Amino acid sequence: MIMGLGTDLVQISRIERVQGRFPQRFARRILTQHELVEWLEHKHPERFLARRFAVKEAASKALGTGFREGL
Repeated sequence: MIMGLGTDLVQISRIERVQGRFPQRFARRILTQHELVEWLEHKHPERFLARRFAVKEAASKALGTGFREGL
């Protein structure tokens, strides 16, 4: 049963700006420990972070929970 639908688009440049101001703060808020390791080792960390954020934001919209409630 589909409970809801969610979509999200993220500009990579926006993620780059956030990373520039707060290098790891944003990533630590949205990534799991395993994802943090992947992110730090990724060839394009800004793309990795943008992709994970978009997926989680879309899921939270579909579930109606937001990030505070967890996914």
